Amino acid sequence: MSQMMSHMTVDAAMDVPPDPREPMTEVQEVRLRELSEAVGEDFDAELTLREADRRIEELEDFAGKKAPAS
Repeated sequence: MSQMMSHMTVDAAMDVPPDPREPMTEVQEVRLRELSEAVGEDFDAELTLREADRRIEELEDFAGKKAPAS
């Protein structure tokens, strides 16, 4: 077992929460643009990663409620 442990490395960065100021990802930006256009809302390019996650959820919920009935 000690040999197994010697091959394992610990990544200290995994224990650090994400930086709240980290900008949204390109994937988030694309999704937000699509959703914003679909529901007629303004797109905010200055959102952080966390803010973008929340906004995507809000817009997806809104878009789902606004979707036309078949």
